[in-house]
Amino acid sequence: MNRTFHQKFTLASKCGITIFTLLAFYLFMVKEGLLGVLVIIVVVGMIERVLHTEYRFEKDEDGEWLVIDKGRFSRNKVLKIDEIVKCTSMKTVLGLSHYLLIQEGVSRFYSVQPQNDSEFIAELKKRQEK
Repeated sequence: MNRTFHQKFTLASKCGITIFTLLAFYLFMVKEGLLGVLVIIVVVGMIERVLHTEYRFEKDEDGEWLVIDKGRFSRNKVLKIDEIVKCTSMKTVLGLSHYLLIQEGVSRFYSVQPQNDSEFIAELKKRQEK
């Protein structure tokens, strides 16, 4: 059975989108249209990534996988559930938000921000036990 978790819309994401949007309006006000358009493109990319990032647990004949899909403009990262060593909850510098740090093998680390951390960790543990 496949299970999907969507990304959390954090305070940092909201602040970043707001600041870049205000910067774009300011650039249009001072008649710097080209720079304003470039900043708007960045804002669209930020919004697209926040809205379309999802974490999917999938199962097929080869095994079970965690697919990290960060939207239309980036490649999916596919992690084999058996190769995930641990999943740790981490806090950001100022403690405003937190994320889950997934360790795959010895030297690969991925950060994820699912909406419901506890359910995500429970699903990961359930699939690792099989």
